[in-house]
Amino acid sequence: MQVQLKDRLLLTYIIQQVVNEVLDCELFYQNQVSDRARYPFITYSFISTEQDTTGDWLGEGRQYETHLQVDCHADNAIQAMDMANNLWNALQSGVYRSYFEQADIEPGQFTNTSDRTILAGINYDYRFGFDCSFLVSNGGHVYSPDDLHFQAQPETEIKTVQLSDAGDSEVISANGKEKEQ
Repeated sequence: MQVQLKDRLLLTYIIQQVVNEVLDCELFYQNQVSDRARYPFITYSFISTEQDTTGDWLGEGRQYETHLQVDCHADNAIQAMDMANNLWNALQSGVYRSYFEQADIEPGQFTNTSDRTILAGINYDYRFGFDCSFLVSNGGHVYSPDDLHFQAQPETEIKTVQLSDAGDSEVISANGKEKEQ
């Protein structure tokens, strides 16, 4: 049976791919009652799902926002804090944006970064996390894992631009060191 990825499942599947690549650990639904993997691991929960951004969408391609709470768990406070920082940066970086863009999802605001440890102590669960939103522009579209490709693309920097007219008689050139006046 082919797995079908749609809306919330699709979003969490893509986040799992980023978590695997950046932190090399598992992503779990926060209120899951089964056994968890050994530390470290990441949890998520939906703060709000499918808040329509417009009421005038027609047919497929519904646009809405979804808000998540993401927490990084470790048995060491510094490790949990570093994991949250690394994941926060990765989810907003251009390197991993293509993971979301291929499914018409755009990472939005990242807020409420905080220490979410409930009780501190020896052998206890240290949690650091943040809230994040995602704009889904193709809600209702179904994907299979084979439709999606996960290969991080390094960010590119344009260092030089050169323009010429059709006859190559006039050339305009600029590099990154020149400043606009």
